[in-house]
Amino acid sequence: MHTKNPIALAAVLTVALAACLTVNVYFYPSEEVNRTAKQIIEDIRGTSVQENESGEPGAGAGKEGTKSQRGLFVGTAYAAGRETTVSTPAIDAIKARIKQRSGTLTPYFDAGAIGEGNDGLVAVRDASVLPMKDRAALIRIVRDENGDRMDLYKEVAKAIGVQDQDLPQVQASFAKQWREFARAGWWVQDEAGNWTKR
Repeated sequence: MHTKNPIALAAVLTVALAACLTVNVYFYPSEEVNRTAKQIIEDIRGTSVQENESGEPGAGAGKEGTKSQRGLFVGTAYAAGRETTVSTPAIDAIKARIKQRSGTLTPYFDAGAIGEGNDGLVAVRDASVLPMKDRAALIRIVRDENGDRMDLYKEVAKAIGVQDQDLPQVQASFAKQWREFARAGWWVQDEAGNWTKR
């Protein structure tokens, strides 16, 4: 094809080339989501300290603790001293509600009535361990907790720039951290749906 105006042809080719090079590439920010989930849950639940069989953190470790315990305490102190990677007024408000509610949920976790589900939500595992009069309150508290958790996941995803279709991955990151920060004796659900006691 012969053109009479080489400048027009050059302009068309430049526009076409620029259109080809303008590609919006999205990568799921897994490291940032995982780090944010860990820091938020650590802020809500406090540090994760493994207890030995006697139930006393670090018992029998001596004055300085074992090498693995020293590493745990140093890592925890460093993580606790940092701000979360994502903070907005909405996220902070949700975190505050979840943190305030945690004291109410603890007896239900301790009794085995609820556990940390594999979807990042609190699951009613065995309500029969509670008196009948306490079961309605349990359902209401779990509903409120799970509503706040879902709102938290959505707000974190929005703040980090996670696309809507990747919200289940955000939930999975948080689910893993909720299980990690579960106390000894609490029930947690693995990815396959099996319940185990911490």
